Amino acid sequence: MNENFINTWVSNFELGRKPSVQEYLAKRYAHESKSFDTTHPLAQAIKSGWQERSPVDCLVISPDFELKGKLALNKYLNDGHGLDGGRTAAENYRLFLIEAVEGKYPGFSTDNSFSYLLDEEEDTPEQESPFKPFLRGLDVLLTAAQPTLEVVDVIRTPEVGYQESTLVKIDATAFEKGGVLTIDIRVGSAELAGSFYLYDSDTEFPSERGLRYYHSFANATDIPSGGTAQITYPFYRGQVFNLVIASAERVDNKVSVNAFQARISVEPAAMKEK
Repeated sequence: MNENFINTWVSNFELGRKPSVQEYLAKRYAHESKSFDTTHPLAQAIKSGWQERSPVDCLVISPDFELKGKLALNKYLNDGHGLDGGRTAAENYRLFLIEAVEGKYPGFSTDNSFSYLLDEEEDTPEQESPFKPFLRGLDVLLTAAQPTLEVVDVIRTPEVGYQESTLVKIDATAFEKGGVLTIDIRVGSAELAGSFYLYDSDTEFPSERGLRYYHSFANATDIPSGGTAQITYPFYRGQVFNLVIASAERVDNKVSVNAFQARISVEPAAMKEK
């Protein structure tokens, strides 16, 4: 991104996308002074861009909260858009941003390079993924003043011969006497399940599934669509952890993406002793 864009994630769950979670959210924030304001113009713009069965939507929103473009990421992936016209996936994403700023409304109208994504059946044909293997990095710094943070990102199916995974670096060195690390996980509504593994920062993520399990401090594996799980791990000195998120194994080769939310917190050891 450059100075013309602010790139951020917003959780569909926090916006109450499904009626079934609205009661839960009301109880969750009942005793908290701050909650997600779903009446804010930004929230309304996001909700207007939601697409059915899409766990991850790419939206371009102007400073005055006008929705300028939208893409359902699963449809974008499965339709092989990164292969269209000989452009890479990164070049196509840049084109999506450019055409949104130019007022061509990709995802809404036919006067742009993304018109073929309109009015398609939900079950799109399987194609080879245009995305290359990656290991995304997210840093979470926890301190006594800020012992809880939330991360929202995506899980992707791997290409043949590679393990695509998301890496979250958790820095808990501020807690010199240790404490209890808790990770509350929620997986999005797409069909792709996810597995979460907690390691020491110096441990390399194993390629073999069995070794991932046995080498981890703690884990939560094969969390299904819409599922939740919790990882807890007591530690006795300040240290850095790696949380690695990978897609669960599938019997087919279908390219798929799902979202996840991880609420990461530390309860200090001193607090536990009181």
